[in-house]
Amino acid sequence: MFDWDDLRIFEVLARTGSLSAAARLLKVNHATIGRRVAALEAELGTTLVTRLPRNTVLTPQGEAIAALAREMEQTAQAVTRRARAFDNNLTGNVRISLPPALASDFLAERLTGFSALYPGLTVTLKATPFVSSLERGETDLAIRLVQPDGPTQVARRLGVMQLGLFAAPSVAITAPKHWSFVLSDEDLAHLPHQVWLANYADGRPISVRSSDIHTQISAVRAGLGVAALPVFMTENTDLVRVDVGVAAPARGIWLVVHEEVRKAPAVQATMSWLAETFAASEFRAPIDFDWSTAR
Repeated sequence: MFDWDDLRIFEVLARTGSLSAAARLLKVNHATIGRRVAALEAELGTTLVTRLPRNTVLTPQGEAIAALAREMEQTAQAVTRRARAFDNNLTGNVRISLPPALASDFLAERLTGFSALYPGLTVTLKATPFVSSLERGETDLAIRLVQPDGPTQVARRLGVMQLGLFAAPSVAITAPKHWSFVLSDEDLAHLPHQVWLANYADGRPISVRSSDIHTQISAVRAGLGVAALPVFMTENTDLVRVDVGVAAPARGIWLVVHEEVRKAPAVQATMSWLAETFAASEFRAPIDFDWSTAR
C-alpha cells in the first residue's frame, strides 16, 4: 500500500508544475519532493512524471492519478470544513486572511475588544496581498477588496476603502509634470487603483515598485514619488493629498466564508464582531455611495 502523504505531495506537484514550486508551497526542499514522488511511482509500479530541466510534465498515468488525488484532497477538505461546522464550543483558533494594511493598521489594535468577548478564541491574522483559498482550508474567513463569485462562498459587504493620491510635502509643491511615481510590482499591477495610477503616470518615471503598502508609504515619505494610498493609513503622517481632478477608484471591502464553515459557532461569532467593528469605523460607506465603482 502506498503512503497517502506521498500521494498528497504528488497532487501538489501536479498542480504547481515544478519541483521548486511544489517545494515552496509545502515548505520543504525540492529533493524531498522528488524522493517522495519517486517512492510513489515505485509503489504503484508506473511512471507518473517526466522530469525536465525547468518543469515537470505528467505522463498519461500521472494525469489520471492526479485527477483522483485531487478528488481525494477535496474530500478531505470537505471533511475538515464539516467538522468545524459541528464544533459548538467557542474555543480554538479562527484564521482570518486579509490585506496587510487592514491587518496591521486597523484590525490588530481592535482585537482587545474581541478577546474580552470571546476569551476562549484565538485569532490568527494571515496578512497577505494575495487571495487565500477557502476551499482548500487555507483560512476560515477572508476579508477581500474584491467581491467574490465562488459558488461555495458566502459574502457580506463590510464597507469601502477610500484611496487618494499622496506625496511628501516637498513633492506636492512641484508641478505634476515633474512627478515620479511609486507603484506595486507586477504581482499586484492588475489592481484597479494600480491600473488607474499607471495610466495617470502616462510615461512619467516610476521610481519604486513594491507590493508592500508600508514600503510604498516609506518611499513616498522619502520624496521618491507619488502613490495611490488608503486614506486611513495617511492620517497620522506628514503626507499631502494631491488633487489631480480625477478620483482614485475606491475599493469595496468584503467578508467571505465557505458556505459550510460559516455554520461553526466560533466563525459566526467572529463574523458578527467583524461586521460590527467595520460598521463603526471609517470604512462605513455613505448612504449614497455607488458600489458599482468600488472594484
